[in-house]
Formats: sequence, C-alpha cells, structure tokens
Amino acid sequence: MKPECGIAVETERFPEPGRVELRVRSAALGRTAEVRLLTPAGWTPRPDRHWPTLYLLHGGDDGPACWTEHTDIVRLARTSGVLVVLPEGGRAGFYTDWRRADRSGSVPDWPRFHLDEVRPLLEQRYGAGPARAIGGVSMGGYGALVYAARNPGMFAAAASYSGLVHTTRRGVPTLLRLYLRSVGERIDAMWGPRHAERTRWAKRNPYLLARGLAATPLYLSAGTGVRVPGDQPAPGDRLLERLIAPGSRDLAARLAELGRPPHTSFGPGTHYWPSWRRELIRSWGFFLTAFRSWTAGAVIP
Repeated sequence: MKPECGIAVETERFPEPGRVELRVRSAALGRTAEVRLLTPAGWTPRPDRHWPTLYLLHGGDDGPACWTEHTDIVRLARTSGVLVVLPEGGRAGFYTDWRRADRSGSVPDWPRFHLDEVRPLLEQRYGAGPARAIGGVSMGGYGALVYAARNPGMFAAAASYSGLVHTTRRGVPTLLRLYLRSVGERIDAMWGPRHAERTRWAKRNPYLLARGLAATPLYLSAGTGVRVPGDQPAPGDRLLERLIAPGSRDLAARLAELGRPPHTSFGPGTHYWPSWRRELIRSWGFFLTAFRSWTAGAVIP
C-alpha cells in the first residue's frame, strides 16, 4: 500500500472475526513492526465510521500477543464498542526515542512510530476515533504515562499497571541498566549515562512530568509484592513489584499535591499477569467513562 505519514502497510490479515493483523514498514523505526487490532461488533475498515480507541502497550521482553494470551480483552473489545490497538513496542524499546542504534541495527523512535505513524494510519483507514485512551503493563505502563504527559489532550485517559513510572527514583536506573543488559541492549544507546544526560532522563520520567499528566484522568495500579492465593507465579514477580511499585505511589502523591489525584488500586499483587488481568477488568469502567465524557465534551472530575 502507498506510504502515509512515514508508514506503509506491507501485509493485512483478518485471521478470524474481531481481529486484524498488520505488518507495517516504519520510517521512525527503520524496519517493519507488528500492529494488531481487536475490533468491536459491527466494525468494518471504513473512513466514515470511528470508534473509541484504546491503545494497550506490552511490557518488556514481550509483544502484542501477550494481551490476548493472558486477558479477556478480545471479549471486552467485542462487547464494549471499543477498538483496541495492540502495537509492537520492542523487546526493550521503552517507548522512547533512542540516541543510537539498538540491537536490531537501527535507531528507533518509538513515540514517533506510535503517535505520528500508527495513530494517523488507523484513524484514516481503520476507524480509530479521536476519543483515545492508553494503558500498559510494566514497560508499557511507563509508555502510556510518558505519552500522555508529553502530549496533553491527546488521550481521554491513561492507565499504568505496575508501570515503571519514576525512572530516576533511587535504584531504578540500576534496574533499568541491568534489564537492558540482560536482553542485549545498552542504556547509553537509549538515554545515555544519567550523570551526563540528566535533562534527557528528566524529560522522559513520568513522575517529573506530573504537571503534564494533571489534566488527564489516570488509573494507577501497583502491588505490594504479596502474591494473591491461587495466582500463577513467575520468576522474580514479587521482588520486581516491590522494587517498581513505590514509583506509582510517589506519582499518585505528587498528582494529589497538584490537585489532580488519580484513580488508584494499590494492594496485594505481583509483577505478572494474574494481577494485571484483574486490574484491566477493574479499570475497564474507568476507560468507558472517559470515552463517554470525551464524546459528550465533559471534563472528568
């Protein structure tokens, strides 16, 4: 297909009702990437009908398929009249613009890919509407909040499930460095050394961008690191949540100081899908309310 906004659809598949799978060539990434759509009942790819659109961002060392493998998002999209977008974000792309080439050999600009390439493409061809919301798990929770903070007014609501939302909090830069190293990436290629790139780090930290988030309704969830009985375990799920969750509580407190306290869900849970699946269900009404308020032109309190 003809390229638009620096992006070209290379393949388009409809594997079953309610699902669309795209492979796109992106100028922002310098390579191809995957975008999946979960469509509401009655959806067809036509330019004259638009649907409330929820972008869900995956976590590190994962991909778009994680949402359909671990949650009931297909049914929620189908029955709620919401178009759900599951875009690729890289194994450790961190929804950011890199300084130098990553392991793939290109210098990715993930915000440009998602917001300036994928978003217009979906709004022009696939019925994505101007009523948008965004959410994500872990690395994706970071992405959801930093996108909302740096683009006020673009999203009717944003949600972070165990997101890494305070990237300069004590111990977090080391955690980031170790994770990137574990998957063959370098933090110097992503944001540069913190001591030499303090401004760059600060401009990509949701906690320090709290004023940019104040006008956007937020849902923040984080666990205590205590596994709920019956939940499937994962290696390091309790420790990771204990290390990452304080950043969400810090952000909630900062937003309260600014007079815009977020919706919060802080309680038992770990850094894994049983907790995130519960939070997606708990926050679904929050998203629907945001879409209704956006459509009505109201301000959500």
